Amino acid sequence: MKTLLSIVFGFLLLIPACSRNEPGRVEAVSEEQSTTANAQAQQREREEYVKSIQAKLDGYDKKLDGLGVRAATLSGPAKDDFRNIIEQLRIQKKSIASRLDFVKDASPGAFLLIKADVDSTLAKLESLYQDVSKKLDVTPASPSKNQQKSH
Repeated sequence: MKTLLSIVFGFLLLIPACSRNEPGRVEAVSEEQSTTANAQAQQREREEYVKSIQAKLDGYDKKLDGLGVRAATLSGPAKDDFRNIIEQLRIQKKSIASRLDFVKDASPGAFLLIKADVDSTLAKLESLYQDVSKKLDVTPASPSKNQQKSH
């Protein structure tokens, strides 16, 4: 009888132990699903960010082409200076584009650093573009050959 009672009590001790493992297992599965969902959300955020910045950079191709056309109306050192500045803006734009490649595979912490760097550099590019555009507006264009002959 003592043996039977020991077996029953031993069995009763196992039942709560087994039932404790099930909630833990459910929590582990739930935590794994949460981690996967979080990783997918971060990946979507990165993809949307890259698309957004790429669209802005594509817009700068047109803006910088426009500056080039405006600078072409100048002559002498002013024309060369503006061409050099515009080329520097193009290099800065390419630098931002190359940083975007790192965003795709970056860890969450690295993504935040790269994003901050890209955002800062893009803001500088915009500021420089605005400055050059304003300077081109106030720099007189070279007179055309027809205007030079009439004087």
